[in-house]
Amino acid sequence: IRPRFGLLRSREFIMKDAYSFHATQESLQETYDDMSRAYGNICDRCGLDYRPVEADSGQIGGKVTTEFMALAPAGEAELVHCSCGYAANTEAGECICHPTLYKNEGLEKIATPNVHTIEELAEFLSIPESSTVKALSGKSDDGRLVVMFVPGDHELNEIKASRAAGGFTLLTDEEMEAFGLHKGSMGPVGLPEGAYVIADRALEAVPAWVVGANEDGYHYVGAALGRDFTVDQWADLSVVKPGDVCPTCGLPLQGARGIEVSQVFQLGTKYSSSMGATFMDEDGKEKPFIMGCYGVGVSRTVAAIVEQHSDEGGIAWPMSVAPAHVCVIPLSLDDAVLPTAEKIVSQLAALDLEVVIDDRKERPGVKFADADLIGWPLQVIVGKRGLENGTIEVKLRRTGEKRDVPLSTLVELMSFARRQAKANKSGVGTFDVLFAS
Repeated sequence: IRPRFGLLRSREFIMKDAYSFHATQESLQETYDDMSRAYGNICDRCGLDYRPVEADSGQIGGKVTTEFMALAPAGEAELVHCSCGYAANTEAGECICHPTLYKNEGLEKIATPNVHTIEELAEFLSIPESSTVKALSGKSDDGRLVVMFVPGDHELNEIKASRAAGGFTLLTDEEMEAFGLHKGSMGPVGLPEGAYVIADRALEAVPAWVVGANEDGYHYVGAALGRDFTVDQWADLSVVKPGDVCPTCGLPLQGARGIEVSQVFQLGTKYSSSMGATFMDEDGKEKPFIMGCYGVGVSRTVAAIVEQHSDEGGIAWPMSVAPAHVCVIPLSLDDAVLPTAEKIVSQLAALDLEVVIDDRKERPGVKFADADLIGWPLQVIVGKRGLENGTIEVKLRRTGEKRDVPLSTLVELMSFARRQAKANKSGVGTFDVLFAS
């Protein structure tokens, strides 16, 4: 396309969805792996810094899913990742942490007036938050009282909690009072009869806990597992966070934020069974299809590209996804400059480059600012003074570098750059060759 400046057709933002139907799990796995590779290739070609991460399938269902997260400080999701390649959304990642032990001889009840949070408790006792134990109370789907315990420096992952308890909803203040529980002072010693206790696996290695005493204004130190209380179930309950242990290699995890640009799911037979979508297998038996689901958020991908490829001047599109590759900017519209600029447009378009020309009756400063804002990868600036010297100026949007190029060699250089583009899938550094010394 070679539209005049300002006449580019808007690109419609859409969601790309796909589903696959299989007779065997092996067939689903093969397609799932192919689609995962394809989605990774899309991210690569868009020039994204991304991570494929373990994720929670949410309401869609299925036990196996991977999100493709573009790293960005403005991202809506938190994730952890490791140099070994492991990455996970904090909602789904396995939490392996090491609480610190506060040693105390025997069970001791301590008055803690006006202490209701872990932060306040740790400060009151002059110990790290990792030496305390946090308690949260809720109800399972069948109405049973469930009290969960996690290391004090971690948060309860409600998705994990719901799986562990068969549904989990935090109690309101009124419900806690009805059960005889004290907000900010809960602990495993002396819980109401019938309470079901689930604790994070990391606490299993801690012989004595610093916890609430189930009495307002009091906490226990040295509450011994097995002597003073018991745990009904151990589970991974905590939200993983930076500094926790990588489950793959054991190194500390790093944290980041990301924008989810795509996701793949193994749905199994959740929908096919409920909707009667079946096939006849080779033995003549009717079976539900095994399904996969795959989605790319086009608008999210564009947003992620802009987040990663922008600066104070505007967008710096990778060439592979730019609305046009080159913007030719004539600095005036007189008889010498404009015809040369239009000739350059035709020559570059013949190289299969997408070109726009800013032939508006505007000052050069306005044109430069708009070109930076829109983010064409390369600006070709045609001015009267340069033409008198047989040169034009080129500017690489991504780095801001500028260089004078002989007009006679421009097409040859751009042809070489175009060949480089075909070898560079992302197209991010395509025009760098013009600035090589």
